[in-house]
Amino acid sequence: MITQTLSKTPTDTSDITPPRDGTKQAKLVSLLSRKSGVTLAKASESLGWQKHTISAAMTGLRKRGYEIIRTERKTGDSVYMIQPDQHAS
Repeated sequence: MITQTLSKTPTDTSDITPPRDGTKQAKLVSLLSRKSGVTLAKASESLGWQKHTISAAMTGLRKRGYEIIRTERKTGDSVYMIQPDQHAS
């Protein structure tokens, strides 16, 4: 299993700008905040976005201060998750 942090610098949770409640970005944060994380395919299915749009939205979340971790499964697909202390408020 390979784990990779997808943020350039560690962030303080007070630096995070959460998305507005009820938006698809807020739902993406919720999916990423699950203990098991989320795959691009599952996020795409849940939000109705294409996989490349999910990736772009995660880039936007990283710019907002979220630290997103990618873990590669033995099956080859990747699971993305946000650190537990970075949930949306």
